[in-house]
Amino acid sequence: MVISCTSGVHPAGTRLFIAYPTISSFDAMPNTITAGQSAILFWNVVGVTSVNIDLNRDAGCIGAQTVTPLKTTVYTITATNFLGTVSKSVVITVNPQPISITFEANPATIMSGGYATLLWNVNGATSVSIDQTIGQVPPSGNKLVNPTATTSYTLTASNVSGTITRSVTLVVNPPIVATFTASPTTTFSGQGTTLQWNVTGANTVSIDPDIGTVPLSGSRTVNPYSTTTYTLVASSDCCVASKSVTVTVGRAYPTPYPSTFTPFIEIFTVSPASIHVGQTATISWYVVGANSIYLSGIGYVSYSGSVSVTPATTTSYTMQASNSYAIRTRTITVVVTP
Repeated sequence: MVISCTSGVHPAGTRLFIAYPTISSFDAMPNTITAGQSAILFWNVVGVTSVNIDLNRDAGCIGAQTVTPLKTTVYTITATNFLGTVSKSVVITVNPQPISITFEANPATIMSGGYATLLWNVNGATSVSIDQTIGQVPPSGNKLVNPTATTSYTLTASNVSGTITRSVTLVVNPPIVATFTASPTTTFSGQGTTLQWNVTGANTVSIDPDIGTVPLSGSRTVNPYSTTTYTLVASSDCCVASKSVTVTVGRAYPTPYPSTFTPFIEIFTVSPASIHVGQTATISWYVVGANSIYLSGIGYVSYSGSVSVTPATTTSYTMQASNSYAIRTRTITVVVTP
């Protein structure tokens, strides 16, 4: 097939080429694009039998074509007739897509032994990686991490134009560990008991009621006039922990105790009242006016004291106090759970 676009005509009707083919124009608009964008090639040729643009054969004498190169590309038009071939090239420069990154840790603060999730989304990169032994990752995703100490994670994204980074810091707080005791846990009105505590992993420590802020470790003598529960509260950047201890306060009796009184079990408590199998509870008591005091499961005991018990199942303990006038009993139960 002969396509001349513009040529002389022989009287017999045969097309006669008297010059080499001419490429009047071959351009791209625009000449520079960003990866993912498109450009238009347009051309005009005369005096030809065929027109090719790279792999596009029979492109025609006049035309336009949309192209979306992934990288900088040279396009060549070739025009041919019986006298020969001419060509012309145009370059479309492709700039890499700019890299955009979002990178965060959720939550940004955890306790030691806890977990957080790294989340990221990267556009325009050909390579994405995260340090701290994570390595290559897809352009978007998430990763569960559990560092034992405060750790910075850096995401690195690259393409042909360069590399950029983003970092996040995951703050790890040590757990709050607290001990809090009262000695003794059983006392009498007007007498004292000593609170002792030791806390690690906290920023502030306070004790209520009536004590307020205290150092991380220490002791304080208190003189409650009635049974009182003291609560220690320890706080860090991420967490709050509390522990409580109850001081049981009994009434003070005249000494000697009148012999005409019936016996009285003033104090009979267990702490804690609920335990797990293998744990220990402490039974405490104070009895007045008794000649004989018997605690089931333990035996005969003195008028005041305490004893540790480790029952395997839920167990009730009964105290019997007697004198020549009467017998008094009280029962407490230690609940044992698996």
